[in-house]
Amino acid sequence: MKRSFGIVVVLLSVVVGCAGRPASTPAGHAPRAHDPSSHNHDRGHMMIASNGVVDALLTSHLSSTDGNELDVFVEKNGVPLALTTTRLEATAHLRGEARVLAFACAPDDERPAGEAAGTCSHFVARAAWMTPEDRLEVATSLPLLRGDVAYTWRDFDPRRYAHHVE
Repeated sequence: MKRSFGIVVVLLSVVVGCAGRPASTPAGHAPRAHDPSSHNHDRGHMMIASNGVVDALLTSHLSSTDGNELDVFVEKNGVPLALTTTRLEATAHLRGEARVLAFACAPDDERPAGEAAGTCSHFVARAAWMTPEDRLEVATSLPLLRGDVAYTWRDFDPRRYAHHVE
């Protein structure tokens, strides 16, 4: 009887001791959740930055006559998402130099029909200094329901992501 009681105690201590341990993973491979804000994806001529729920798409407009521009489109589930602002400030980093970008709401004819006054899903900023050969890191924050959320487009290539070239 004493021996079987001892075995039960040992078994219980092993079970209880293992219950608190996390599942083991192969050496050198820590489990990691997908962080959509840590990298960018592409869609056609646009580079996507995302927080996992709201996507912000950056594209360029290259014009030797009107000057170069950058456009930001904001979407949720692939549908335009009008933010409660008509302006975004962003910073473009180019060869170690920071340049401020002032995004304004795109003209009405370039935005979804019925977008409420004082809101915007498509923003445009002049970037006369930008060349097609540049590689930019562009950072901004979007005013979402849970507060301002940072978005960054890394290694943005204006020529590759141009929706218009003239």
